Amino acid sequence: MLTLSVRERDRLTVLREVEDGLLSPAAGARKLGLSPRQFRRLRRRAEREGDGAVINRLRGQPSNHRLDPRIREQALERAAEPVFHDFGPTLLAEHLSRDRLIGHLGAHTLRTWMIAGGLWSVSERKLHHRSHRDRRAAYGELVQMDTSIHPWLEDRSVEQPVLIAMIDDATSRLHARFARSDTGRANREVIVSYLERFGRMGALYVDRASHFQSQTRQRAMNDKPPMSSVIKQALEKLGIRLIPALSPQAKGRVERLFGTLQDRLLKEMRVANISTLEEANRFLDETFIPFWNERFTVQPQLSEDFHRPLPEGIDLMDTFADFHLRLIRPDFTIRYENTYYQVPKTAARATMPGTQVSVIRRLDGTLGFSWQHHPVRLIPLAGLPPSAPTKRSSPAVSGTSMRVKPKPSPNHPWKRMLLTVQD
Repeated sequence: MLTLSVRERDRLTVLREVEDGLLSPAAGARKLGLSPRQFRRLRRRAEREGDGAVINRLRGQPSNHRLDPRIREQALERAAEPVFHDFGPTLLAEHLSRDRLIGHLGAHTLRTWMIAGGLWSVSERKLHHRSHRDRRAAYGELVQMDTSIHPWLEDRSVEQPVLIAMIDDATSRLHARFARSDTGRANREVIVSYLERFGRMGALYVDRASHFQSQTRQRAMNDKPPMSSVIKQALEKLGIRLIPALSPQAKGRVERLFGTLQDRLLKEMRVANISTLEEANRFLDETFIPFWNERFTVQPQLSEDFHRPLPEGIDLMDTFADFHLRLIRPDFTIRYENTYYQVPKTAARATMPGTQVSVIRRLDGTLGFSWQHHPVRLIPLAGLPPSAPTKRSSPAVSGTSMRVKPKPSPNHPWKRMLLTVQD
């Protein structure tokens, strides 16, 4: 009983045709794609062994290119270590290849070993149909930005930072930073670091978070357009288009990025035993982002770089600064973050009391002030100003914040007047 492949069955058919005189040996060799000498050896073997001569001699034998069984044992032992408990075959193969005792190890080979060893299971993927969108043609034409809230440091730290990432749509080039929380200030700092390093992108694709577009309920009830956020105003000033996405699937490139980073970056930081925000950002800048940009970036359709230089005279610290309005009191003071600031006599104007001054908090933490679009210097005061009114505590009902109506004393003029009328 012989089991033949299609190739072996074709060889056997040609050999029989040559034996029956239907084909010449030269024609048989051309039909099988063999040299005349190799075809003669095949015919002599068929005369000795019969139909089994066409069967490959390596069938059932170990491959000459297989790895040493000891390497397989060592790889499976390493794969079973607790630090690699959730590593996939591709990422794990990269780590094990750094071991000199194991050497280069292919992801497909390791996957086969892990499946046979019960360390990896293959599940059937569900169908999620999405419409395809081509990448932008040039580097810097469109950049997607989002934040991932994830236990990046796992149980190595009580503090869990968030990852704010920007990825170029044409090349998948990565720019990212860890921050303590997903605040407007943290997002502005990441944008400023990108602009300082690469220049102005053509458009920024973001979600509809309040960092990018304020959506207050009061303005919505009054049918007024949403207020512009600091980021939106700054990008408009720089000539960068802000595109708000209508769904997470719309900015799928950055969403898929976080799926990869939550697998790769989290485990790489675990292996490196990173436990602080500073160490995580240093690992990003020095190790992971250079590796990512070398391994996962693609060539754009156009060779031009669409990033534009920053305009002359633009201070990004001022452009992305926070603005707050404070009322100038009659004594030419304002209050900001529990600190009083005095307008000096040299800068005071008679029309200042009752108007508002703009408090500018730059990204570097310094404060600036302007009144009617003109910069003004204010002096911080130690404690309360002399004329600052003190709050008087009003009596309240126990357990509530309601005021108690004062009761007139027995000799109150109203009561004396009432007694006089009755007499």
